[in-house]
Amino acid sequence: MSLWTSASHRASTCLASGVAGPSSSAASTSTRIFRRAVSTTSAESKPKNWQKKKAKLLSQRLTEAQTELSTLPEREKTLLKALRSVFETSKSTRPGKRPRVKAAPPKLKHDLAYPSFDISKVLRGARARQALPLLNAETGWGEDKLRPPSPQPPAPQPPAPQPPAPQPPASQPTRREEPHHAVDTSKEVEDNIFGQRERSKSWAVRESTRPPHMQSPLIYSRRIEGLLESSTSEGPAALQDVEPRSAHNPIATLAHGLDRVLFNPGVHWLQDPRSRVYNFPPYLENIPKVTDFAFERLGGFIKSSRDDDLWDLARREKCTFAGSTSSLSGMLSHVYFLLSGDKDVNTDNLSRHFGKEPRSFTAGQRMPASVVFNHNDGVYAIDSSSDKDGDANKNILTWMGTLLEKYLTVSPEEFAGFMRWNPAPEGLQTESQLRDAYRYAKSDRIVMRSQLDCVDPRLPGTGVFDIKTRACLPIRMDLLNFEENSGYLIRSQTGRVESFEREYYDLIRSAFLKYSFQVRIGNMDGVIVAYHNTAQMFGFQYISLAEMDEALFGTGPGVGDRVFAKCVGVLEQVAEEVVGCFPGETVKATFEKLEGKDVMNVWVQPVEWDGAAEDRPIRQLEVKISNYLSEDPVRGSTAVSSCADQPWTAHWSVARLSCSGTGEEESRRALQGAKDRQFRYYDIPTGWDPESVSEFWSGLSFNGQPPEDAGKFTPSNFRVAGKRTQLLRSMARSGREETVRIRNEEAGRKKVWLGGETDEVVEPWPEDVIHVARKEAQSVGDGEGVEEIVAAERILDLATDDASASLEEPIERRE
Repeated sequence: MSLWTSASHRASTCLASGVAGPSSSAASTSTRIFRRAVSTTSAESKPKNWQKKKAKLLSQRLTEAQTELSTLPEREKTLLKALRSVFETSKSTRPGKRPRVKAAPPKLKHDLAYPSFDISKVLRGARARQALPLLNAETGWGEDKLRPPSPQPPAPQPPAPQPPAPQPPASQPTRREEPHHAVDTSKEVEDNIFGQRERSKSWAVRESTRPPHMQSPLIYSRRIEGLLESSTSEGPAALQDVEPRSAHNPIATLAHGLDRVLFNPGVHWLQDPRSRVYNFPPYLENIPKVTDFAFERLGGFIKSSRDDDLWDLARREKCTFAGSTSSLSGMLSHVYFLLSGDKDVNTDNLSRHFGKEPRSFTAGQRMPASVVFNHNDGVYAIDSSSDKDGDANKNILTWMGTLLEKYLTVSPEEFAGFMRWNPAPEGLQTESQLRDAYRYAKSDRIVMRSQLDCVDPRLPGTGVFDIKTRACLPIRMDLLNFEENSGYLIRSQTGRVESFEREYYDLIRSAFLKYSFQVRIGNMDGVIVAYHNTAQMFGFQYISLAEMDEALFGTGPGVGDRVFAKCVGVLEQVAEEVVGCFPGETVKATFEKLEGKDVMNVWVQPVEWDGAAEDRPIRQLEVKISNYLSEDPVRGSTAVSSCADQPWTAHWSVARLSCSGTGEEESRRALQGAKDRQFRYYDIPTGWDPESVSEFWSGLSFNGQPPEDAGKFTPSNFRVAGKRTQLLRSMARSGREETVRIRNEEAGRKKVWLGGETDEVVEPWPEDVIHVARKEAQSVGDGEGVEEIVAAERILDLATDDASASLEEPIERRE
């Protein structure tokens, strides 16, 4: 029962029972007095003329009270004095508060003045644990301390050899005794304010009768904590280079004159939308189809657990863990959410269109991160993991990123060697046998690997930078409808939609944090971003690490380096506790920091388990962080954006929750909730329905050949597109119509390239041919022009095959 209810019941009991006496008239008189002071919820407890009496003047009401009190017996007057003492004690123990100003009542003739009753005073006294006895465990009511025994007229004794047992008076109900508990009755006893003996408050703690809804005091079975203080190891020196063991391919360089993007801030249009002049070779405008690219001619991505060099380097450097940027960045992101206290990003450099847009990280960025700690002879290689690994092969963006990395770094002639209609060049097989260029670095306990995409020695530092391809908004939000959404256009520099600014805004909230971790692990200078819609390239932008730090952490020098060092330090401690849950085993861990919570949860389960899946053992870790600047506690957001010259100390703690009782089941439910938050629906693409989408899914792949295993189809993973998705599709169709119109108007004109000469001319958009064929097929009647119908359907089939081509060998997720 709540404090309010308990105090109300207690006060009502005391006031109602304190006026009981032998005289019915006195009892009724006292009852009226208390009814004026106490407001009850029962309509029957109010006098019939309470509205009229309420209108009386205060002096008249006090005079009546004085007269009625004078008729009370001396015993009841003494009782009221004790009650007033209770109220005064409660008032004296309440915390300091400005008293309410009241008009002074007129003086009374008698010394005994009735104290005005205020339930708030009783509640405040209860909070101070004074003047209110313990509650009855059965009824929730307090013991009736105020009610004295009522005198009864002497009753004739019945003739009996033995006197009868004493009975309570008829006017006094029998009290319910508290249930007996197996406790030590020799505990201290105290005298209450009425001189009655009662057990001390320490007796109220009864471990043997703990209610079932109360948690066990042993919440944690293990807990460690420590401090991460400011040191010289922060910044670029937080990681030390490790010399690789094997030879690798040279780091690529940008082609097509794209290197000038590195030294000019802002977005660079591929083609100026006003003058239609190309700033870069027109060759880059039309992106080759993914199904035409021979991915098997590339070296491919190597997981951490399959990288022999990474295993050997971890053992050589005496590190417990090893991982790549793709597997570490997810865990580091959730550590940062905890460290920073869910600090918002900075979008002040954007236009007014985004002044009121959200500044928090996107749901995709905050999605729980699952990894596998693969054990081998005391070393753990960390791989990223997902319950829907097969779906990654049906993600066009995974393949498009690999294609565009090669598209932007080699000449057109060399790139043609990777197209399926051309035989593989002679030197390509030798190149594919070498490893890609990696940077290996280490912290205190982790060896990290980062793929090096591109280099330009004129950039600061190592000159290395990363290549990132950014698909437009509809492609990312409506992944399976990539064919229709490829008509979406970027029309302007700024604006809420169809602009570079929109894509940059989404980058800040959904990708900058991951990019900053990857750039630091690879000791890079920044990233170059290529904006596209999977069919057409729009422009390029170089984003330095300093620019990302300003949007994420703040403007102070070295702020991002300190944040990275703290995140790595916390991750090392958490990783040790993760593998300690099941020593010597390969385990899967899921990291999640929920927005608005001050704790990061980590669920750990062994990968190898012979029993039922629902009986797989589970452990849950809780990670907490407190931040201090010069020994002063501060918020995480304040610590993150603080200047580098302020000493920053992070107090971390990692606790393993107890699995006794219902703890393990609660951990399973919490893990299932995290997995549910990892799930994302697929919107059924245009032209398909819930009954036929399985056919689309089984034929969807991007390697150009029929798949041997189409993957599992789960109908519950698909849904009909909502209003937002339909709006984006409408914008994509409008953009496609605009592109077709411009192509038709400029058909046959020579393309103008500002940086050089070109013989290319504007060609009609292929959609025109399809539309013409569709119209011709629809206009042909039954039995007429069979050859024309076959030709038109063949053109339509070719267009469909390009969109639903399948895959033979899956490609691993690239970093």
